Amino acid sequence: MRLNRKGSLGFPEAIMAAMIVTLSLTMYMGILVLNTAEIDNEPDVNIDHRIFEGLTLADGEITGDIENKLIYAMERHGYKGVSVTCEVPGELGFEPLHIKIGKMDGKIGGERFPFLLKCADGRTVPAVIEVAVCV
Repeated sequence: MRLNRKGSLGFPEAIMAAMIVTLSLTMYMGILVLNTAEIDNEPDVNIDHRIFEGLTLADGEITGDIENKLIYAMERHGYKGVSVTCEVPGELGFEPLHIKIGKMDGKIGGERFPFLLKCADGRTVPAVIEVAVCV
């Protein structure tokens, strides 16, 4: 922008400065609205990770009786269904565990987290547990 001999801006320069400020504020407000109005359609998963402490590794299989605990958690939170998949990553020869309780139709939310499984021989093996709940 150029100043005249008196040191003031001309009319076109003043309008351009006002438009730059207006456009900058409009972009800022648009980004602010997009970030605050983000809608999360996925339901929250509120399954306690301590439920899975009953899982162990024995003879190449992931075993454990956690169905009753899952049913209790499902009834407590009002879920229609719960699906659990537990697998040991890598080529260690362990078969994955799949548990499905209830109906899996409707809105589904999920959570995936690492978990340490205890072996029958005393070792600890990392596993990945994926929980999906249906509301």
